[in-house]
Amino acid sequence: MDISIKFAGDLRFIATVDGKHSFVIDGNRITNASAMDFLLAGLGACTSIDVVMILQKMREPLRDLVVDVHGERANEHPRVYTDVKLHYRAFGNINEEKLVKAIELSQNRYCSASIMFKRSGANVTYSYEIIRDQPPENLGNNNISSQP
Repeated sequence: MDISIKFAGDLRFIATVDGKHSFVIDGNRITNASAMDFLLAGLGACTSIDVVMILQKMREPLRDLVVDVHGERANEHPRVYTDVKLHYRAFGNINEEKLVKAIELSQNRYCSASIMFKRSGANVTYSYEIIRDQPPENLGNNNISSQP
């Protein structure tokens, strides 16, 4: 992978990936996200892709997935991420154990971004909830929330 970064004025930069796809990075966070924002977005997208693919392979009826990412940075320079919290919201009548397995596989094996954050010293944690379309048979709770 090759990325070119071109100065576009006012602390804005145009990033072009492999000469094909471009996006703006705004150091002032006025017209677009900052470089540090994109790091968190990359982590959220990376793990989302993994979880969706794994649940599809498990033939789970996932209707939608939203991953909220919250990051805390060090107070002093370098202001690296020290804590990252991921909250997965899975929509559909999916099996809780399979969702947890998909998240764990993403966090510990497949998501390069998550592993990179962890190797840099960031504390990466997650929680999840399942928002069911309709209560499955023999389950009393329609929505399940958990934090491992």
